[in-house]
Amino acid sequence: MKKWRALFEKSKHFLLVSFLMLITFCYAMFQGGFVSWFVFFTVSPFLLYAFIFQLVREDIYRIERKIEPSRVESGQSVNVTISVERKTRFPFAYMLVEELVGSTMLVQSKVQEKDAIKFVGFKKVFNWSYTLESLPRGEHQYLGANIIFYDFFGWAKKRIQIEKEQTVLVYPRVHDMKYATLQAKLDVGSMMAPYSIVKDTSMAIGLREYVPGDRFSWIHWKSFAKTQTLQSKEFEDRQSQELLLMLDEGASPLFEEKIELVASMFKAIVQGRGEISFVSTGTKTKVFTSIQGEKQLDRVMQHLASVKPLENAQFQLRDQQVFQRVATLLYVTSDISDELLHTLGNSVKSCICFVVTQQTQTQSDVIKRYKHIQVVYVDPTDYYHLFTEVMKP
Repeated sequence: MKKWRALFEKSKHFLLVSFLMLITFCYAMFQGGFVSWFVFFTVSPFLLYAFIFQLVREDIYRIERKIEPSRVESGQSVNVTISVERKTRFPFAYMLVEELVGSTMLVQSKVQEKDAIKFVGFKKVFNWSYTLESLPRGEHQYLGANIIFYDFFGWAKKRIQIEKEQTVLVYPRVHDMKYATLQAKLDVGSMMAPYSIVKDTSMAIGLREYVPGDRFSWIHWKSFAKTQTLQSKEFEDRQSQELLLMLDEGASPLFEEKIELVASMFKAIVQGRGEISFVSTGTKTKVFTSIQGEKQLDRVMQHLASVKPLENAQFQLRDQQVFQRVATLLYVTSDISDELLHTLGNSVKSCICFVVTQQTQTQSDVIKRYKHIQVVYVDPTDYYHLFTEVMKP
């Protein structure tokens, strides 16, 4: 049954044209007279064209989709230009270009009549442009395009489906932040020892193997000239220790604001010559160590662009090598609880907990029990002075 239905769908336009040709001819033959033959000869060219239309084998030689700008942040708009080149010059009346999409945002734009109708004629190349406005963060995927050719009256139709996958990666919005050397305090005997995330690049204490993402100025060229092996200088951390940033990926109304805060912090730290690690504890733990260059930062931004909120997410430090070196944890969340404070207090040596909230919250009594935990409430509309706020006593 399905085979017969598919065969009918494929040949119904051909049958329709053939039926119209037969009907008009029979009408002229049996009715006779000027009017009936006038109708026959008037309609015949269009029916003959539609009949030949069905017999012509058309194909698409090339289809390209150009998206500008190539790097997009949340809330920005992009211009999409589609270029289609067909193989023959058969004069079709017009064609419809329909995008095949695989994300909710692109489906909405499709509903808003983003399809294009082009008059074909003898042309082989067609261009079509449209604008996607206020893109949300995430991965938005194009699957391909449907190109449908029509005759003058829609009696004949030819559909060609092209698979042309392309992903539009929309990065989280990055806010300007006033950078200051971020420090955390840790009890050492009777003193409080400050720790920063900035390396002292004026004093090299040794060499290590080159790691992709190391700054160009850190390469030791003398050793490279001797050994033909890239090595980077190892600098002294006068007031540094391993810092780790973690993101609460639990679903919340302020989830996007948390992502933007994390992205803004990474951008400010890297531009300020800082160094920090990042652990994403979603459905699968992903570790980014020693983020200190633009390449490493871009990999983190790509990950943040694709992060999705998780239902019933719980804080946990999994058995990863990176946690063994962590002395200070920076934890970004939008909901702080006594259970979370207990877990943080018993898991890390020092912690700064950034709570993204629109309402001022009172300090919990549990915080007083853990002197090594600092809670900072963050206004989701203003991240500029965040680092300086952390440094306040």
